[in-house]
Amino acid sequence: MSIYNNSIVEDVRYQFQHGSMVIRLILICVGVYLADNFLYLLLFLFNNAPLHSTIMEWFMVCSKIPDILFKPWSFITYIFLHADFWHILFNMIVLYIFGRILVDMIGNRKILPIFILGGIAGAVMCILMFNIFPVFKPYLSAPMLGASAGVMSVMLATATLRPNYSIMLVFLGAVQIKYIALFFVLLDFTNIAVDNPGGHIAHLGGALFGYVFIKQLKNGNDLSIGFNKVWDAITGLFDPKNKPRVAYRNTKATSTNNAGSSSSGNYYSYKPQETPRVFDSAKQEKIDTILDKIAHSGYDSLSNEEKEFLFNVSKEDV
Repeated sequence: MSIYNNSIVEDVRYQFQHGSMVIRLILICVGVYLADNFLYLLLFLFNNAPLHSTIMEWFMVCSKIPDILFKPWSFITYIFLHADFWHILFNMIVLYIFGRILVDMIGNRKILPIFILGGIAGAVMCILMFNIFPVFKPYLSAPMLGASAGVMSVMLATATLRPNYSIMLVFLGAVQIKYIALFFVLLDFTNIAVDNPGGHIAHLGGALFGYVFIKQLKNGNDLSIGFNKVWDAITGLFDPKNKPRVAYRNTKATSTNNAGSSSSGNYYSYKPQETPRVFDSAKQEKIDTILDKIAHSGYDSLSNEEKEFLFNVSKEDV
């Protein structure tokens, strides 16, 4: 039994380390959901279940301006909270379907900015609408949670980039994703006055951001650059040892590649060690090939097998 459990843990760890950003986001959302339910159960057993709502409100966003000023982090944390099993299940299924398509189209690095900034855009639109229109005044203090705005951002980004891309739906067969996206946008628009106005408005805000992101990207303006610079700086501070350190190259090959550029030997984060490692010729050739690929296309262009190879080599004893 313990072997089976260890296998699950290792599978999850491997997927988080080497999987796409879509897989990582799904794992994070599921992990937060399980932790949230564990906290509720713990408080329930000690006859203090109401405290759970008080704690969670610090991580959920609401439209009351004073409350927002005291918990600005809620613009991000609310995205990873979900009300119940069906809420998270639907969001994660949609995120997986559209997210993996988007990864194939524009790469891994743009998924997190689209998801997070789309979620923030959804919260901002909800706050603006609730504070502008008197009909929403009773909802100002209502907390909001869920990844739906971020998921809608991913969906609309995918549909805007490749509107004629088709996916198979049960009972319907092949359907172009532009019609699927249009269906959800219209569903949210027509239900604002019916129920859950905050959720539907946030969905539309996320959808609008996903659409704008791709339109700007096509015009040469990548809205993910600034986000990724901040994200790389933060992750670099907290996890400096997570990246492989195996950038030893043959001296002749390095000098040849550097002939026309002063930066081609940098290879992003793969910096030479103070004491170079000596590998057998076959392994060294594979390392050089992978580093050339990183230099030309970036780390995200590597296959899972190549990433795992670098990771394992980096852990070998000197």
